[in-house]
Amino acid sequence: MDAALRKTVALLGKDARDMVRNPTMLVCCLLPLAFIVLFDKTMGANVDANGEAAQSAFDAMMLSYALLFTSTMVSSMATTTAIAEEREKSTLRTLMLANVGAGQILLSRGIVALAVIAIVDAACYLALGQPAEGLAAFLAIGMAGSVPIVLVSLLMGLAARDQMSAGLLSMPILLVGIAPMLSPYLDGFSEIAVYLPTGGMNELGALLAKGALLTPDALPPVLGMLAWIVAAGAAFALVYRRLSRDN
Repeated sequence: MDAALRKTVALLGKDARDMVRNPTMLVCCLLPLAFIVLFDKTMGANVDANGEAAQSAFDAMMLSYALLFTSTMVSSMATTTAIAEEREKSTLRTLMLANVGAGQILLSRGIVALAVIAIVDAACYLALGQPAEGLAAFLAIGMAGSVPIVLVSLLMGLAARDQMSAGLLSMPILLVGIAPMLSPYLDGFSEIAVYLPTGGMNELGALLAKGALLTPDALPPVLGMLAWIVAAGAAFALVYRRLSRDN
């Protein structure tokens, strides 16, 4: 048990350093914050003049955008690329030959991904000037809602043969992940978006901005988010053993 714990801690340190040192992964982590700041500066000035209702709607939109951008970009791009890079450079095989289990490797990558998501979410929340008392709830929504995307991204990283194929595999995850932000612009799409993997997270972010997170309106997106976590966890358990053996 102690040996397994030491290996996991060592992997966490390595994966955290990789996230900072790799330019591709670092850019993927910084892009959500850059997008949120850009949108806030370019659109926020026009909203201020339209009253409190318009400001509330804008805050809800921006918090939802921050959750969606961070979850999908860090998970689908940075996580998938990181594992694919390790496979391409035979680091993954070396770790397994050194008696490091595939489960430990994926657990470390998953924990680092969720930690980075929390950091970027916090930066986005503070950059938007939201009240500090809502930060904990915002981080909880972002981390819980990101679990399905992180699990699928880990599997895609194992399935990718190299970083180029990882980029291709990450695109569908990215598109599906940010799809809920199209709800205001496509007629009828809002009824579908809530059932997407990030749909519940998107709804909860909007409710948080409106101060309605602890109302009955939050129950459907919470249940939807939990359903996706269970489904992604089951799929991960079924698929990762075969993929790790193939590696």
